[in-house]
Amino acid sequence: MAEQFDAKTQKRADFCLNKCSTCKKGREKQSGFSFKIVKLEDRLNICPWCKAYRKVYGVPAWENPPQS
Repeated sequence: MAEQFDAKTQKRADFCLNKCSTCKKGREKQSGFSFKIVKLEDRLNICPWCKAYRKVYGVPAWENPPQS
């Protein structure tokens, strides 16, 4: 990650990656209710944590971040 993000954006992205139960379950299972909710949130662009995740990691919240 060559880009540096402000602390607020990084903190939100880390929350989505490590603590958000809906996003974590959606990423792990890649199917089911949680997965659909995360995809819907992304499509509607309503979750600030999912937006930060996409901005920092470059992938939507239902996908695992790329390995560096």
